[in-house]
Amino acid sequence: MILFIRNGTIVDGSGNPPFRGDVLVEDGFIREIRTSEGSPEDRADETIDAGGRLVCPGFVDLHRHCDTAALKDDFGLIEISQGITSCFAGNCGMSPVPNVHPYREALERYLAPCLGSFEHETFTTHREYLNRLQGAALPVNMGFYAGMGAIRIAAKGFSPDSFTRKEMDAARGLLRDALDNGAAGMSIGLMYVPELYSSADEIAALASVMKGRKGILCTHMRWETSRLVKAVREVISIAQKAEVPLEISHFKAAGTEAWHGVLHKAIETIEAERARGMDVTVDFYPYDCGSSTMMQMLPPGYLAVGVEKAIAGLNQSENVEKIRKLLAEGEKNWDNLSRTIGWDRTIISSVNLEENQKFLGKSVTACVREYGYRDEAEMVARLMYSEKGKVAIINRSMSMEDIDTIARLPYSSLISDALYGDMKNPHPRLYGAFPRFLREFVRERKVLDLPAAINKMTALPAKRVGLNDRGLLRPGCRADILIFDPENFRDHADYLTPARLTTGLDYAVIGGKTAFRDGKLLCRNRGTVI
Repeated sequence: MILFIRNGTIVDGSGNPPFRGDVLVEDGFIREIRTSEGSPEDRADETIDAGGRLVCPGFVDLHRHCDTAALKDDFGLIEISQGITSCFAGNCGMSPVPNVHPYREALERYLAPCLGSFEHETFTTHREYLNRLQGAALPVNMGFYAGMGAIRIAAKGFSPDSFTRKEMDAARGLLRDALDNGAAGMSIGLMYVPELYSSADEIAALASVMKGRKGILCTHMRWETSRLVKAVREVISIAQKAEVPLEISHFKAAGTEAWHGVLHKAIETIEAERARGMDVTVDFYPYDCGSSTMMQMLPPGYLAVGVEKAIAGLNQSENVEKIRKLLAEGEKNWDNLSRTIGWDRTIISSVNLEENQKFLGKSVTACVREYGYRDEAEMVARLMYSEKGKVAIINRSMSMEDIDTIARLPYSSLISDALYGDMKNPHPRLYGAFPRFLREFVRERKVLDLPAAINKMTALPAKRVGLNDRGLLRPGCRADILIFDPENFRDHADYLTPARLTTGLDYAVIGGKTAFRDGKLLCRNRGTVI
């Protein structure tokens, strides 16, 4: 199969200036880049005239919670319409694998607000997960990390205790199995149970399995608010002890107390280690609101009895009082978001029961006022009990000035951090993170120029996970290519109407073949496991 793209404005992913030229693709790879635009190619099976449009590599999303969504029939259009041709799942320690008895149902309920319903997709081992991905019709390229949360649950459940030697050996074996079966590294979610119970030394002992082999440590840090600098130092120490590269996931300063000054101190900490030769990078999404599960708002001191038992007890007044007390007092090593961000900035975005639909789009504080709860502790407890813990939230937590600062860092990549829970009001980053970045940060506010922005969505993230043959328009690279007019390529998802597709992408080529054209997904099996 020979594809010829002619007359395009080429932004090759390297960060270098655009130039006019043609791209010759043969058997899935880029064979030639020609700077003499418009030359005919008689051998081509398909020719695309890209005159007046940008030609760039497909976008690589290092952080997308599509672990099981990728196996569903409706996967692909949301992703490809915004230019994503490769994405990685298994982030924040949250992975559907390994999923073992007797923790199977608890793990599925725990992950549902972020990953969506499993629909009987259960994987005991990473080999089973890999086989399922390889046997699926993948519309985009898929990679994955091993989630430490799932590994820890498989080894010892939701217990707050440290690993025994036997459990650590089992956990290290599970991580080896993941790496042997294609995992790009290990992710951790230190803000979530049960990982928040793990010490830095314990995590480093597990992560050291990756020493000397391909694999990065992707970290959702323990704190992202006023203790951000401490959190950065912790994950740096973990990576240094394990002797592995470090990727700080969705780097941010959340909560008004952390804005501006705290972020800059955290950046100074990172750059001091980079100057000493440490391999540490960050990623970010282009919104000033975050999104997660309501579970992270519950105190770990309450959850220590086990997630299932804790959720089942939320209808008891003595447990609501315990939560109220723990929220007021705070706990060591826990980021109490009810304080640092506030209930008035915590918006309910996903529930399942009809009786709870009235809460959608409203802050917890507004729900307390409107529906007569005593306080936020009671409201959250009752809601979580009725929904069996499956509640997702959006936090209005960040400063756009801080996000701009992160975007300008030469070692920061763009991600979506898209959640796939069964939500009526998802975070708009699910539908529009990549075109929003080009629209707002490049065209409207001019935070970055176009080549630098494209680099953060292509070559930079691809290189981070060892995909040296993707993310660039160069001879020998795999032909994942986008064609669009930057002025017409637009996101439409916002917080009021988040489920709106991106428009303006003319073509997406995956593996050297056209997969998307003029708003339509042409084929569902162009992707592969990477």
